[in-house]
Amino acid sequence: METVEVRKDIIKIAWPAILEMTLHTLVWTVDTAMVGRLNPASISAVSLGAQIMFITMMILGAVGVGATALVARNIGAGDCRRAGKIGAQALSIGIFISVGVTIVGMIFAEDIFRLAVKDVAVVELGETYLRHVLIGGFFLIPFGVSNSILRGAGKTNYTLRAVLLANSFNIIGDYVLIFGKWSFPALGVKGAALATGIAQILGALTSLYYLFSGKSGIEIYFKDLFTIDKDILKKLVNLSIPAAFELTMNDGSRLLTAIWIAQLGTVQFAANSVAVAAESLSFMPGYGFAIAATTLMGQNLGAKNIDRAKESVAQAAKYAVVLMASVAFIFLTVPYFIMSFFTTDADTVALAAKCIRVGALEQVPIAIAMVISGALKGAGDTQGPFKISLATNLGVRLPLIFLIVFVFRLNIVFVWLATALQFMLEAVLMVIRYRREGWRLLELK
Repeated sequence: METVEVRKDIIKIAWPAILEMTLHTLVWTVDTAMVGRLNPASISAVSLGAQIMFITMMILGAVGVGATALVARNIGAGDCRRAGKIGAQALSIGIFISVGVTIVGMIFAEDIFRLAVKDVAVVELGETYLRHVLIGGFFLIPFGVSNSILRGAGKTNYTLRAVLLANSFNIIGDYVLIFGKWSFPALGVKGAALATGIAQILGALTSLYYLFSGKSGIEIYFKDLFTIDKDILKKLVNLSIPAAFELTMNDGSRLLTAIWIAQLGTVQFAANSVAVAAESLSFMPGYGFAIAATTLMGQNLGAKNIDRAKESVAQAAKYAVVLMASVAFIFLTVPYFIMSFFTTDADTVALAAKCIRVGALEQVPIAIAMVISGALKGAGDTQGPFKISLATNLGVRLPLIFLIVFVFRLNIVFVWLATALQFMLEAVLMVIRYRREGWRLLELK
């Protein structure tokens, strides 16, 4: 009977998180498609500008990881007031960081793009994009942190609503402001930036409403934002710094890998890009069930129910594996059909299809690694996932890809084999870390 209840809790938390991730992917795709109607310089400027902003905000917003774990632990223990104080401290940190990042971005937008690209047109458009999108940049980290707090309370339905509102506005705003519809001027790149910036403001305000209205079950008050609790701050920082390093390692590794892959030639780089775009859709089940594992691990540990915590992780992993194994089967059987949706170039489709077939080998390991990583973080062990990410990126992914590209000069399929090996090792190391059960000794309250 308890297993049935655990499964209900998992589905209740996971499915809104999966839809939320789907919406993020959808808005990115639509945004790119609309800007793609302009010119190559605009595409490059918006793509690079969005990556710079979102990667920076994600890394600096890693305080949300610590907030999820601490809020979940206290919700499980029935201490909604302390959960509220933790949420307020996390929001205060997020607001402080956002102010700094926004100011720096506004002042140094041109310099940032000059470091990244040499094309004068891209630099000019990129500067315009970054300065206008940062109108909403102040709200981006608070938006992410408030959603993390809501996830800790198990309210992923509220984060879904906030993201749905923000992304719906983003898509409509893109159409109206980029092309000049409904009597609005055609603003091009500037319009794309304004649509994204305003969407972030709307999303953040919606999430904050759910937090401060009491609908989330967390007792958080506006005055808490201005009250410093050194004990809570210390715990948030200790949990969040390893998470920030993990994000930096993973995003940095992907960026460096993309730069190296570009050396293989246009067709191979294009094949890798479309294969990555297709595979990114497969991560959504893992993402959703990882959030469920994080939340339920924290809440059950707070309630001193170790058995239910472990059962939650086991069931979340099972769901993720089944769904992502199904995706692996599709990748193996109809890769050409899938790739034909992303490009019409025959050479690119053929090569990308081979990549995505190799990507099928990654699906189950990624499912396991994501859920176990989420469980460890929910228990307060953010150092474990960081150390494992550090080891697999520096010990496997980067050295192998460097050898493949620069020494043996093999094609892109071998790069995918290297990343598959990385994910397999990562899954094994995550399971080993989890089964040692050092997380049982962590006291977060």
